[in-house]
Amino acid sequence: MREFFGGLFVLAAFALFVISIIALIKPLKTLKLGSRKRAALALVGSFVLMMIGGSILPPPSPEEVAAREAEEAQAKAKREQTQAAEKKARDDASAAELARLKPVMTQAATQLWNRINSTVADCDAASEAVSNAAGARNANPYTLYPLVQRAESVCSDEALELRRIEVPDEIPSRYRDGFKEAIETCSNAYIAKMSAFDSMAKVLDGNTRPSAVSAAQQDAERAQAGVMLCGIGFMKAANDAGLDLDEVISDG
Repeated sequence: MREFFGGLFVLAAFALFVISIIALIKPLKTLKLGSRKRAALALVGSFVLMMIGGSILPPPSPEEVAAREAEEAQAKAKREQTQAAEKKARDDASAAELARLKPVMTQAATQLWNRINSTVADCDAASEAVSNAAGARNANPYTLYPLVQRAESVCSDEALELRRIEVPDEIPSRYRDGFKEAIETCSNAYIAKMSAFDSMAKVLDGNTRPSAVSAAQQDAERAQAGVMLCGIGFMKAANDAGLDLDEVISDG
């Protein structure tokens, strides 16, 4: 009996709620709801009836609660299963696409790495000449100075040339930013080498103050670290693109 009367109150509350909403938009004079004020009062009355009906209805039995929870758990498990299946399908499609593009991407990334190395080859050679001259027994500053000046000039030009390198079109757009960042890191590394040679030239030219010597040493350390970051950045970009590093970057 409680279920009957409770359901009746709830049904009446729902009907009154719908009618009051309509009356708020368009007054219903035939139902004594000719003004928005009455319609608002009817809307409040529908909430009161809903509360009364809810208080009359008996609480759900433990069996009903258990059945409801089981139904919700089943629905949740089904949603999770569907989401997992959709994710697997996306992952499989992405893996298939990568497998299809991988040979072309590998070749493009290898060509890009070789292009970077060939661009900075003269700077590296000039740097090696400076290192050999500086490490020679009885190193002559008059011999070393022009080598440092040349290395500074060459490294400056090649650092700017690095910035003009474009990522090949064969590398998909979702991976291009990583390679662009690697190219910028390499360019910054060779700018650091240029700065290091500039500081070294100032010391060789007679500025032997402790601060100048310390600055030259720090610039040289930054340049060395920058070159290492250049290679690490490129390897990260290749790895993020799913490429095999031993295929992209050879030992040479």
